[in-house]
Amino acid sequence: MSLSLHDRVKMALCPDRVILARLSHGLHSRLLAKRIVACSDAGAEPGWQPAVTVLREVLKEREWQQATGTLVISNHFVRYLLVPWNDQLSSPEEWRAMVQHCFHQVYGEVAEHWECRWSGGGYGMPLIASAIDPELLAALHQLAQETGMKLDSVQPYLMAAFNYWRRRMVSDNGCFLLTEPGRAGLACFHDGQWGGLVFEPLPDDAAAALPDLLQRMLLRLEGGPLPHDIFVFAAGVPETVLQRERGPAIRPLALEPLPGLPPEAGAEYAMALTGE
Repeated sequence: MSLSLHDRVKMALCPDRVILARLSHGLHSRLLAKRIVACSDAGAEPGWQPAVTVLREVLKEREWQQATGTLVISNHFVRYLLVPWNDQLSSPEEWRAMVQHCFHQVYGEVAEHWECRWSGGGYGMPLIASAIDPELLAALHQLAQETGMKLDSVQPYLMAAFNYWRRRMVSDNGCFLLTEPGRAGLACFHDGQWGGLVFEPLPDDAAAALPDLLQRMLLRLEGGPLPHDIFVFAAGVPETVLQRERGPAIRPLALEPLPGLPPEAGAEYAMALTGE
């Protein structure tokens, strides 16, 4: 395989595996290489360490060299909160202190050193904030230096996936349901702003558990009307599982076909491929 510095390696870091896909540069990208590697020490502490160790070794292989990298972090390693708008805050430093305070209120002292990021719909609207262990981010940047990978983007899965599909989620009152092995998240929006955020453990038999789990997650939303539309990306779960006669309209989302990637493998590589 001929390597190009313009190629992009899309990666995902999960508790039990790492996912890699090398894509060619250009308007019509094609898959050049793909690999999923299991973590034999999954369950060790900290939970992200086995995956980082595996990724470091894989990136030393020739087929992943000389490329720019994008890495998506599983929602297992990220904490999210909705942060209310505050007219008294203006500078990034003030907002950082506010976001950190909100995480501290929910998670206690352990949140004091988390790396926090946030985004919102505009002035006066709530923000969605994410928090990641700073040691994980430091380990990823150290890994990039050791392997020669130009790592130009590290993204939490919820935000990567939402941004990937946001133009297709046309609704003034909707939800985005995102699943991965062991975890499901529901992010709601209405009138252009965030309106609710719920995460739940997802049993191994996701197809059987998801309908009832979705109903529980909707009931957990704090106030506000039920969504008109639920946009669903549940890789590996049949589209028919969530369809029903009453309630919000279920609108499945699917990755665009990628030359070189068989359709049946799309679900396995979905987390990595949503990174931009």
